[in-house]
Amino acid sequence: MLRKLLIELKMQGTLEALETIGRIKGKEEFVLALLQAERDYRHQKAITQRMKKAAFPIDKEWSDIDPLLNPGIDYKAVQALGNGEFVRKKENLCIMGQQGTGKSHSLVALHRHLCREGFSVKFYTACGLVNILEEAKAKNRLNKLMQEILKPSVIIIDELGFVPFSENGACLLFDVFASRYERGSIAVSTNLSFDKWVQIFGSVELTAALVDRFTHKAHIHVYEGPSVRLRSAKQKIKHN
Repeated sequence: MLRKLLIELKMQGTLEALETIGRIKGKEEFVLALLQAERDYRHQKAITQRMKKAAFPIDKEWSDIDPLLNPGIDYKAVQALGNGEFVRKKENLCIMGQQGTGKSHSLVALHRHLCREGFSVKFYTACGLVNILEEAKAKNRLNKLMQEILKPSVIIIDELGFVPFSENGACLLFDVFASRYERGSIAVSTNLSFDKWVQIFGSVELTAALVDRFTHKAHIHVYEGPSVRLRSAKQKIKHN
């Protein structure tokens, strides 16, 4: 009867733990264990769903970074943002620096942690986001897409600066920054300093307005050091 009722109530966590819980003799302890099992199951299921919706391209954690390879980079300062306070305050994050220093890795590790802490996240590459925006505009679905972009606690825009955008693409990406201004956090990785963002967006005026909004409440971290990927590749060649 109990198993049937749990199935009807869709208490999957309790069902899975029922064999272990059933060994508990005290009534209060039994009920407590039953509820804890369901809570833990739902908590983990929610984390899994947030991770899936975030669409991280890689499963990277802070433990995968060796800070000794780039001792001049303060990875711990970015890791400390895992308390989620910048997200609660709807502030932004920018990791700026050379390729191969762990910018994307840091964004993924930080936001995987934030997913575990209950925040909703969505990952985009800058080029991928612009392509999605342009496609949505062409199909008259832009308003719906913009509403979706507003939903997550944080959106990640990775690799900003690698590819310049068309005038239309630049305007659409500007709209993303403008729409989330003081309404939700944006986390960016870029290989360009702010004064060079005009190379991406084309228009001096549009770039100035975008940077002004983005940096108003932003945590800015600069990663300076040699490329870890390049170093690894050279070591492989040396050992072959």
